[in-house]
Amino acid sequence: MSIWQGEMSEIKKPWGHEHSWQAPWGTGGKIICINADKRTSLKYYKMKNEVLLCYSGRIMVEAPDENEFGNLNLSKQGSWFELTPGDLIYIQAENRYRLKALEDSVLIEVTSGGHHGRECVMLEDDFNRNKKIQK
Repeated sequence: MSIWQGEMSEIKKPWGHEHSWQAPWGTGGKIICINADKRTSLKYYKMKNEVLLCYSGRIMVEAPDENEFGNLNLSKQGSWFELTPGDLIYIQAENRYRLKALEDSVLIEVTSGGHHGRECVMLEDDFNRNKKIQK
């Protein structure tokens, strides 16, 4: 048995910023801060599963491949989830999604799935960032 100590790193994003950390056993996490009226890229992860907790603010989660669940269906394909403080959403690997902040918002993310295959596949981006696989 062992106990490890780690550190968070801050990453500036065009929509806000993140504080992220990695732990042994393929687990990691982030504190995600999204500015009002901004949205993340439409993306998916090959092997990373995520749990997102809305800590503060209001977030809309666009899920274009989800036709069974979701609390809003705003288009012919896919669903939307509205998250307010205390709400959780679970996102399995390979599911496309995008986050949009309706007001300044903070999410807490916990991930699993190992460190290999955690690459982000960016499909669309409002900030003209490169649409290649990012780690």
